[in-house]
Amino acid sequence: MTTGRTPQQTLAAVYDEGAAAYKKYWAPVLHRHALDLVNTVTSAAAPAPRIVVDVATGSGTLVPALRGLAGSGGRVIALDRSHGMLRRIPRSVPRVQADAAALPLRAASADVVVLAFVLFLLPDARLAVAEAARVLRPGGWLLTATWGSQLRTGADVVVREELDAVGAPTFPVLERSDSLTDTPDRMALLLHGGEFDNIDTSSRPLAAALDARAALALKTGCGVLGWRYRRLDPASREAVCRRAAERLAALPPEALIDRSEVLLTTARRTR
Repeated sequence: MTTGRTPQQTLAAVYDEGAAAYKKYWAPVLHRHALDLVNTVTSAAAPAPRIVVDVATGSGTLVPALRGLAGSGGRVIALDRSHGMLRRIPRSVPRVQADAAALPLRAASADVVVLAFVLFLLPDARLAVAEAARVLRPGGWLLTATWGSQLRTGADVVVREELDAVGAPTFPVLERSDSLTDTPDRMALLLHGGEFDNIDTSSRPLAAALDARAALALKTGCGVLGWRYRRLDPASREAVCRRAAERLAALPPEALIDRSEVLLTTARRTR
């Protein structure tokens, strides 16, 4: 899968493979935080109709709220590098397969750009911020969600240990931008350098509680652990699921709660 691929192509393929599990288990976890982010600027954005660009839209769970933000006569454009994700978005929404660092949009053509849970995944988040600044009209809004401190749950530990026990291949090391996006000060520095002002970042816990069954389906279905799981033969997959299910069922419910820190940031394109 990784031979001859760029890091961006590798990451897109991971999301292609895990799109179904992502939509069922992970997208709902992230959605309420991204929705609160949108709601912070609903009344402050430029008068409708608006052009709203959802970069790295994922399975499109935010699209209905963004349609409300766009208003009557406005438009939501959903972009993602993963074709598997875009297939899960209604065809009534304009869908574009594109990289966050190379948006196929005219300069100063959008009123709102959303980058929810993506900047930290990129090799260089500064390129995506520069693209957002380019396509936003003066005074337009940039909305981002990133991770602060990332904490492992009991499910992460159990599934990783069981994958290691059967010799699952390791995931290739991909360059990320966590060091540019994981604190309010770093977000402010990143966005000030990208021609934004009125930068405001709030912090909150993810507070995602999954039961043992859902946690196992999520960890083996998408992300890095899911990538490793899918590269096992059927017998090894069965062994991982059986042993992990037994161990997860024995954990207290609080061990399965993801308390990672979410940073929600709003900023305006410099006039």
